[in-house]
Amino acid sequence: MPAIQPARLRKQASELAGKFNQPALFVHDLHSLLDLYTDHTHRPGQAGEPSPLIAKYKTPPQVIGQVWRELLPLINRQPADVLPVCDALWAEPNYDLQLLSARLLGQVPVNPLDPVIDRLNSWVCQGLDNQVLDGLFEFGMTRLQQDAPSKLLELVSSWVGSSTPHVQQAGLRALLPIINQSGSENLPSIFRILTPFLRVAPSSLRPDILMVLTALAHSSPSETAYLLHQNLSTPNNPDTAWFIRKVLDEFPADAQIGLHNALKGKR
Repeated sequence: MPAIQPARLRKQASELAGKFNQPALFVHDLHSLLDLYTDHTHRPGQAGEPSPLIAKYKTPPQVIGQVWRELLPLINRQPADVLPVCDALWAEPNYDLQLLSARLLGQVPVNPLDPVIDRLNSWVCQGLDNQVLDGLFEFGMTRLQQDAPSKLLELVSSWVGSSTPHVQQAGLRALLPIINQSGSENLPSIFRILTPFLRVAPSSLRPDILMVLTALAHSSPSETAYLLHQNLSTPNNPDTAWFIRKVLDEFPADAQIGLHNALKGKR
């Protein structure tokens, strides 16, 4: 791996950006650039880290960062080229390229909506590695969340309501960036989506539900505690008490006391 020389890297990234309107060539040369700067002495699983489930370049972050800085102006200057590049990047079974695809998709204007929604739907249904899935949701929904939040929530609700377990899981994980970035304005919709799972939850989805509840407990503790109180008081809720016990420590002290008392009253 050569040492990074900023001027040389800027030139390489600029030359790569010049091929933005040629998706196949762009992808080929991006592979070459990332491979040039990757650490070929590193092996997956070293230092106790888990082996990745998808191929990933071991390059310094400033490499893909420089590529992104060169591409960002092209999104407005060459809008017709963005989606073809997204598709070409996503077709590669590589984390770095799929993440770049998600970042580009997240900057595409959502008027019209269908091109962005269709890709999110198609990609989520592929059954992605969680690392890729979380990157897609963190970066790929940015403009949709800013400019069409109600449509985004409709999309996520359709995933959570799917009969396919991995799509349901994706829908739950998609709630995390919405919670973290939108504050309390979407709480009614998020609570409506989440409520059935707080009462009866498949064991395979429980880790994802707990992640969502933890994010809610941090961002909107009073409202989330009230939601859990409500579900604890309804019939046919065999799993609600379990969820409360698991996330109790994530709440502020006053909310913890209230939830603890509610659990005692339920026994």
